[in-house]
Amino acid sequence: MGTARAVPAMQAADIRGLFPGLQDTIYLNTASMNVGCAPAREAYELAVERWSAGTFDWMDAERAGEEARSMFAEVVGATAGEIAIVPAVSSAAGIVAANLPPAKRGENVVVAGNEFASNYYPWLLLRNRGYEVRAVAPGGDGVTAEAFGQAADGGTRLIAVSAVHSANGYRADLAALSRVAARSGAWFFVDACQAAGAVPLDVVRDGVDFLAAASHKFLLGSRGMGYLYVRSGLLDRIQPVGPGWKAARNPAESFYGPAMDLSPTASKLDASLAWFPALAEQAALGIFTRFGITALLDRNARLALRLEEALVAQGSAFRPFAEQHRSTIFSVPVTDAEAVLARFRQANVVASVREGRIRLAVHFYNLEEELDRVAGLIGRG
Repeated sequence: MGTARAVPAMQAADIRGLFPGLQDTIYLNTASMNVGCAPAREAYELAVERWSAGTFDWMDAERAGEEARSMFAEVVGATAGEIAIVPAVSSAAGIVAANLPPAKRGENVVVAGNEFASNYYPWLLLRNRGYEVRAVAPGGDGVTAEAFGQAADGGTRLIAVSAVHSANGYRADLAALSRVAARSGAWFFVDACQAAGAVPLDVVRDGVDFLAAASHKFLLGSRGMGYLYVRSGLLDRIQPVGPGWKAARNPAESFYGPAMDLSPTASKLDASLAWFPALAEQAALGIFTRFGITALLDRNARLALRLEEALVAQGSAFRPFAEQHRSTIFSVPVTDAEAVLARFRQANVVASVREGRIRLAVHFYNLEEELDRVAGLIGRG
């Protein structure tokens, strides 16, 4: 979703100025963890300074968390009232799993068999409550909506998928998967950890019931901050698992009992806020506000296309997905991954290996010439 406010023209130099640590490093590992931006670092340093001086104001951090909630809502096309602040995707999935009632005969959940553990283990535990867990084997590039449709039936109560698969970058067709879920009357849960801040997301357009993301990847935040979107029509049916004072309608007035007046919004699912990460988050998400989410996502798409073209031109074994399934993550087959990583280390390139392949993740702070160089280092593997 784009921002309605005026934004300045975006130049690569303006972006790189916010990431001074990249001066001598080609960083293509955002799928693991982003590069810390200068505004987030400054927020951390100021928080530590005030903490050590006894002048830290936790209410400043709480206000930062509320602003971050609103900014994330804009990224995914939601409203702030539909967003809970949670520490991780597994926490979000755990909340949703806990709100499924004990299974009746034939009830099941459907999930891809190659899902990341945070979007897999919480559903597996539902076996203890009588659910059959149907793990759909990926075929070819990834698990298709058709494969999910074959696994789902009238007893399916939840379908879970990654918007972008962390190992190979396969981008799911969320709208098609939503239709599969609707036919079964199932909840539709999306792990957007590798998508939020990287590719366009719109929970309303795609019919998503729940969407979770952690901040330490493409959202530019740090470990400890994450979000759970809950479609407004489901809020009355979803209860918190471990509510604290943050779950209240008026948190600052709800430190003590005996009454419990839960928030009518998704904030009733909030975990206690991690104050330092929240301040850094506010500063980091400000970059999306400064340049405009649409402009940054467009830059991501251009950079991804540049890397794709460079890999093909170098004769690598990489073959792109069909256009609708492409993301900012690339999985490149090589004959000797360790040899490629050794060349990367000599050239100050940071990347990962997943499933025996080189995984490259571009983000808007990368430069075109960096991508050309990396493609050359890979060559024919």
